[in-house]
Amino acid sequence: MSNRSFYFVCLVLGGVLVLFQEFSDIPDVLIQIGGLCLLMFALYNMTKGIGDRPHNDSFIENDEEE
Repeated sequence: MSNRSFYFVCLVLGGVLVLFQEFSDIPDVLIQIGGLCLLMFALYNMTKGIGDRPHNDSFIENDEEE
C-alpha cells in the first residue's frame, strides 16, 4: 500500500466518521474530533505532494508584438 492510497483511505475514513457522528442521535464528540483530525492529516499529506505550477512571466508566448 503506497502512501498516497493510505492517505486516501484516511481521508475517506475521517469523512465517514465525521458525517456518521453528525447525523447520529447521540453524537460522540471524541469520535467526531478524531475523524476531523484524520481528515486534516490526510488532506495535509496529500497536498504536500502536489508540485508548484510552472511560472510564466507573461502570457505572450512569442516576442513579437501585434
